[in-house]
Amino acid sequence: MTACPQWMALDDLPGVEVVGYGVNRPGPVDAEGVPMLRAGDIVDGRVQASEAVRVGHAVADAHPRTRLRAGDLLVVLVGRIGEAAITGPAQEGWQVARSVALVRCDDLDLARWLRAWLAVPAARAWCEARAAGSVQRTLGLKWLRQLPVALPSVAERDRALRVITAVESRIDVNDRIARTSVELADAHFDVLTRDRSSWPVRTFGDIVRKSWTSTAARSPVPREEETWVAAADVLHNSLPHVGLDAEEQSCEAAGSVLLVPKDGQVHAAVGPGSVAVSRGVLVLQPEQAADTWWLLHEIRSRSSELARLAQGTAGRELSVRAIGNTEVAKPPQGELAHFVERASTLHARALTATRESHTLRALLTGFLRTLEPADSSALG
Repeated sequence: MTACPQWMALDDLPGVEVVGYGVNRPGPVDAEGVPMLRAGDIVDGRVQASEAVRVGHAVADAHPRTRLRAGDLLVVLVGRIGEAAITGPAQEGWQVARSVALVRCDDLDLARWLRAWLAVPAARAWCEARAAGSVQRTLGLKWLRQLPVALPSVAERDRALRVITAVESRIDVNDRIARTSVELADAHFDVLTRDRSSWPVRTFGDIVRKSWTSTAARSPVPREEETWVAAADVLHNSLPHVGLDAEEQSCEAAGSVLLVPKDGQVHAAVGPGSVAVSRGVLVLQPEQAADTWWLLHEIRSRSSELARLAQGTAGRELSVRAIGNTEVAKPPQGELAHFVERASTLHARALTATRESHTLRALLTGFLRTLEPADSSALG
């Protein structure tokens, strides 16, 4: 970047029309209401709101300035401070929660540059330094409005945005490949189970070699060969793989199925054979490692049913006994082997796409560092 770019506070930038909070008191959830984006709906620079909460129309209408338009910039103010995304046509007319700031620009390229600038490590550090709170860090809107923004030449901004767009486009392709691969494995499982009524019925306890859970809320010191898995690792992963995305890992390393109940569903993921887990994670290890992929899809297909076995506060814990006593029909060995061959190939493709995306994100982080001006005294 130019050594001495122009600097301006976000709120003073020509073209920035609104910098405001979202809905402060959303009231009860309204299934027929207006979708409202929260901080958790903005992930990896994207709006990911397939299950956005809805608020009443009266609540949404009472905040006309924050009714969303395509091209609006949303900035997380709570928790992952500075995480930002740009809305698309699908979010027209939606609302945002108070945990998210709305920045409306009269030019999409300006919004795209602000999104990129907010991802620059120096800008993130500036926001973090001004956040308040110890348990849940929060950035006040007055500080966001004062955020110093570097404005290099239009040509330099265009070049940077082209690079960012190219990398993120490839990441999007990889994400679609990974999701589609898992969906195809689900479809093959549906075909496999068409004749399940003729299969012998056993219990999960009969078909697993080992099962356990943990009472530890925090990570103990895992043994060198173990991978630590917390409930959030399973819940917040869009793909059913945990601890298998490192370069040296592969489908052959899979040997555990990790179960976490939440909101009436059992979320399941495959992990390595040697794991240590937090409270709320139940581990199942089948007798044969190759059966791991079948066991994963069996649980995915019965997510709501198995969630009824959950106990504890808000139904967040599964017991070894409850799962172990639950009946399951296991396919004959020949059909099982045929399914596992196809499923493991599809999951391997998903893991390959995920690894490439991890590499691209690391490269993108390095590129964003090059956008920091040589003289960043304005960010002091």
